[in-house]
Amino acid sequence: MAVNPVNVSRLSHNMQTQFTISTLQRNQLELFTAQSRIASGRSYVTPSEDPVAASRALDLTQALGRQNQFVNNLAHGDNMLAAADEAITEVSSLLIEAHSIASQNVGSLTSAAERSAEAELVTGIRQQLMVVGNRQFDGRYIFGGRDTMSQPFTDALGGVAYIGDTGDLFTRISDEFSAVTNVPGNLVFGALSARIASDVDLTPALSESMRVQDVLGARNEPIRAGTLIFNEVGGAGAFRVDLAEADTIGDVVRLINEGAAAAGASITATLAAEGLEIDPGGSEITIGDNSAGVVAADLGIFTNTPTDATIVGQRLNPRLTRLTPVADIARGAGLDTQNGFVVTNGAVTATVDISTAQTVQDIINAINNAGVSVMARVNDAGTGIDVFNQVSGTSLTIGENGGATAADLGIRTLDTATPLSALNFARGFDTKEGEDDLRITAQDGSTVDVNLDGAATIGDVITLLNEAATDAGVAVTASFAEVGNGIRLVDATGGTGLLSVSTLNASTAATDLGLDQIADDGVSELTSRDTNPTRTEGVIGALVDLENALRADDTQGIAAAAQRIDEFSPEVTRVHGVVGARSQAMQSKLHQTQDAVQTTEIFLSEIRDLDYAAAAAEMQSALTQLQASYQTSSVLFDLSLMNFIR
Repeated sequence: MAVNPVNVSRLSHNMQTQFTISTLQRNQLELFTAQSRIASGRSYVTPSEDPVAASRALDLTQALGRQNQFVNNLAHGDNMLAAADEAITEVSSLLIEAHSIASQNVGSLTSAAERSAEAELVTGIRQQLMVVGNRQFDGRYIFGGRDTMSQPFTDALGGVAYIGDTGDLFTRISDEFSAVTNVPGNLVFGALSARIASDVDLTPALSESMRVQDVLGARNEPIRAGTLIFNEVGGAGAFRVDLAEADTIGDVVRLINEGAAAAGASITATLAAEGLEIDPGGSEITIGDNSAGVVAADLGIFTNTPTDATIVGQRLNPRLTRLTPVADIARGAGLDTQNGFVVTNGAVTATVDISTAQTVQDIINAINNAGVSVMARVNDAGTGIDVFNQVSGTSLTIGENGGATAADLGIRTLDTATPLSALNFARGFDTKEGEDDLRITAQDGSTVDVNLDGAATIGDVITLLNEAATDAGVAVTASFAEVGNGIRLVDATGGTGLLSVSTLNASTAATDLGLDQIADDGVSELTSRDTNPTRTEGVIGALVDLENALRADDTQGIAAAAQRIDEFSPEVTRVHGVVGARSQAMQSKLHQTQDAVQTTEIFLSEIRDLDYAAAAAEMQSALTQLQASYQTSSVLFDLSLMNFIR
């Protein structure tokens, strides 16, 4: 029977040492990892332990951060709206109190002294309204519009001026949406007048320096960026012109010419008075783009039929901006900059000088800095300038200073084209049908009786005045005032009496026109008042009127002020409703977002947070393995002489 030898392998001491050390290190790392997870409460300590879970947790952490910020935004916005809601409630209460005072003092049983005392109460109400208008929340003015760091209401020109911003304040409430968190004071209090809107088209001339974003294209839409594709048939062929870098209309022309030159084409682009012109240079060309004709159509040069004739682009429509040069205003027709114009607000009058203005912004600055509490800005359409009265309790007029500046800008408050129905804050103009309405008494004592039936504009009134004077044989002429505003009567009779205008037949026409005046002794002309001023139609202005009427013991004025308060109350209620709806929507979104935060936290916890029971078992297992490794190593390294002999 054969005996097979036993093959006893030999394991070196160095290999045993390395294996033992490696095992101990691995056991120690597992124990350390288990201890770290328990200490941190996380299912992994480093992303490399579980890359998938770490990536998902990172996404959820970022989402949670955004959601928490949205919660903060919503909470702050809701608090702002809640503060505004409370303030508007106070406004409504003050309006009720003011209307009650007006109603009690309209009748004839109240004495002048009693009305004067009531005026003090109205003063207090007005001051309380101003306090409410300047209320703050969290260090910011609630009714300041976007300018929340500046006091929006201040005393000015004997009234209350609104110098706050008129824009909405937005806060981000989700990745896709923003919400309004305020209501500007001009809306709550009616603190700005209706705009004196330019009735002249101030659209500027097209020039190479004009920015593309300030020009509406041939389809009256913004010009979009893109790449034009020219095709010179039989010549250079097709080539592209990328307009992405075009900042101005001049850049568009330059890029087209540079692209044509680089392609070896004979095409030349120029800027005409109203749009682009493309000269094919003798070859037939087409013009398109890589956006289904959008860019070429915006520029008014889309041509899909080959032609060798000059392509005259459609009209481009520049917008008036703050940077528009004065020389380019009104398609280059310009305006009278030498005489300036006169602005009167309440008892304060200023002459606005624009002789050194280079841009529209210079004109706006000159108006806004005139010290008469008005606000000028370019209108939303980019075709003119709007002017607003900022003061509640005053009336604003804009007239000439011997030239045509106000008329050129389209902001004169009264001119020959002004409809009579617009006079006296739209109360209009009243005549006695079939009877004479007013009498002009000249200096020589002669009179002119005037029937104003059929008059529709100030120009019509001037015509009828002159016709009546001619028919009466009296040397009195009517014209429109060259300085300020109004109808100007000039007496050439040579008498020594007083030139005057009086009413006839109980007609209010002379008063409605502002002509019910008596000239000073020795003065041979008079000018009517501007009866088409602009004022704020808000509650503060109504309270100022009520206060003044009470002090003057003017029952008609008291009734008119009460009516204005009555008319404004529904607007306050409407704004109150808007604020309430916004607040309710904000609260609903806040609750939804808070729920989303809780859901995200749950998902994140499931991925990232530690299962302590499982972790404790893992740590005990790692500890047992480490102890076993120590015991094994002690046996392995308990060496004898035989170990060395082997």
